[in-house]
Amino acid sequence: MDKGHRHVADAAVTLRAIVVDDHRIVLDGLRRLIETVPGWQVAATCERADDALQILSEKAVDIVVADLRMPQMDGLEFIRRLRIHGQQIAIVILTADISDDQIAEAMKLGVSGIVLKEQAPDTLLDCIDAVAAGKTYLQDRALTSALDRIRMQETAWTQGGELLTQREIEVSRLAASGIRSKEIGARLGISPGTVKLHLHSIYSKLGIATRVELANRASRLLRAPE
Repeated sequence: MDKGHRHVADAAVTLRAIVVDDHRIVLDGLRRLIETVPGWQVAATCERADDALQILSEKAVDIVVADLRMPQMDGLEFIRRLRIHGQQIAIVILTADISDDQIAEAMKLGVSGIVLKEQAPDTLLDCIDAVAAGKTYLQDRALTSALDRIRMQETAWTQGGELLTQREIEVSRLAASGIRSKEIGARLGISPGTVKLHLHSIYSKLGIATRVELANRASRLLRAPE
């Protein structure tokens, strides 16, 4: 996209961003890249998610660009804490790689865009531009294919277990992929005990007794027809 036609290219309109990545050289590069667009400003760069949370509690910004894999607190936990505190700020994930489960959780947390670090620098600018306009940006073929798989899985769970609630479908999908109750709870913002209660309800509704049976059922639901 031509920089002159970006959504907020008018220098009189300032788009303020915070960039979070545990590598200083990446932060410096991202600041320089983002500020090549007239009217765009990087309000802060943070090597730690904790620092970003503190700044976001004090400053008004438009977009957060965050790495997925960071020490102490990863990108998804960072976003989860933002949402818990009621901050609905637009978020772009910039990452080297991302799993289907992480894409699914990012979408549930209201992430507006995902960009892979292997993509051209202008891709991030296009993503920020789209997100600033209130759109969702997920252009890489691998990412869109993963999103299609996630949607297919959600549809399969809905069709295969009409009695399940939306939360039970979410728990089912994570449990079937082998994720433990504590991690499921952390991802969904509920306690491990609540996860176990959901699993008990799921097992009862589906007429099964173990996670192995749940995984087998998921496999059958998603198996392509012969």
